[in-house]
Amino acid sequence: MVIRNKCGLHTRPSSLVANTASKFREDVWIKKEGVEGWLNAKSVLGIISLEGYFGDKVIISSEKEEAVFAIIKLFEDKFGEE
Repeated sequence: MVIRNKCGLHTRPSSLVANTASKFREDVWIKKEGVEGWLNAKSVLGIISLEGYFGDKVIISSEKEEAVFAIIKLFEDKFGEE
C-alpha cells in the first residue's frame, strides 16, 4: 500500500490502523517497504515508529484476510483526511 494522505502515518491514522487491527483475534503485522522487521499493527507506537510519509510503501500481513482488507481500505480512503 502507498501512503496517500499528505501528513503520512501520524497519530490519528496510526490509531485507526491499530484500532482496526485490534478488532481481529489474529496477529496483524505492518512494515515499511525496504525496512527489515515487522511491527505489530495493533500498536499505535509501533506504527508511528515506521515513520511513514506520503508516498512511502507499507506492507500489511495477517492470517486473517479480512484484517488486511480492512486496513487497506483505510489507506485507500486516506484515513478520511482528504
